[in-house]
This record gives sequence, C-alpha cells and structure tokens, in this order.
Amino acid sequence: MDASQANSMLNSFDEEMEDFELEVSHREGTQLITFILGSEKYGLKILKVRELISYPEVMTRIPGMPDFIVGMINLRGLVIPVIDLRLRFGMDIGEYDKYTVIIIVQVENKMIGMIVDSVADVVYLEDEKTQASTDISTNIDTQFIQGVANIRDDMVILLDVDHLLSEQELVQLNN
Repeated sequence: MDASQANSMLNSFDEEMEDFELEVSHREGTQLITFILGSEKYGLKILKVRELISYPEVMTRIPGMPDFIVGMINLRGLVIPVIDLRLRFGMDIGEYDKYTVIIIVQVENKMIGMIVDSVADVVYLEDEKTQASTDISTNIDTQFIQGVANIRDDMVILLDVDHLLSEQELVQLNN
C-alpha cells in the first residue's frame, strides 16, 4: 500500500467517524459484586475485592481454628485463610461444584478468602436504595450486614466484610 492509498483510507475513516456519536454516562453510587449463598443474594463493595478464584482441589486445614475457617490456600506464594460463608452464617453446608467461587477480600491488612455458591453480577448501588441493617430481619447475624438494597427487583443483603471476623479471630489468624 502506498502513501496515497493510506491517506484515502484515513480520509474515508474520518468521514465515517463524523457520523459516529459517542454517549458517555456517569453513574453515581457504589459498585458492588453480588453473589449467591443458598437462596439469598448478597453484595459487597467491589473495592474490598482483590480477586475471584475457582474453588481449589486442595485446601489445607488449619488446626485449632473455628469450624467456619475451612482451611488455607497458597495463591502465588501468599497464604490465604478461607472462610465458608455458609458455615459462618449458620447455614447448612453446601456442595462445592464448578460454580463455587472463592472471593479474595482484604480485611484490615489481611487477605481472606470467602467461599460462595456462585458470583452473580457487578452492579451499581444508589445510596438512597439502601435500607439499614437495623430495619431488617434475616437468618444471619446482623453484625455482618451493612444493610439491604433493592437492585433490579432483587433484594440484596449488603455484607460488611470488616466485621466477618472478630478481633480475636483476626489475631488468631495472624499468629
């Protein structure tokens, strides 16, 4: 292709771009990742999420830990304790299958994995659509909950990952 052909193609491209309209939208609110646990949909702030990984074949048990801390995994040289959220919330233990995911979150300065049944979506939450945790009734302890929101006609329980572990449990994990 010579220079005149290239210029002709660029001019043609420029003419087509004049007809192209770009619409940029700005969304207010908090971005959440939503996931399924049992028959409920939960959400947490995406800024707390470091990574999503599929359920590993090998998980090492940690002696002396609470039952809901099911073990630890090695993720690229980083040892990460893993919590089964079903057990933490007092639910029946579920089957781990191809949809089971571990959501890696940061709690204080510690990376922690949370086992969930499946990841659903990434959504925006407008602050006015949130109901405080004191106004709801649910089967799990409200210390783990920031509130509830109605997102796309689904009720989503908003988790507070900073309160998933007590101070004592965090210290125990760090040791």
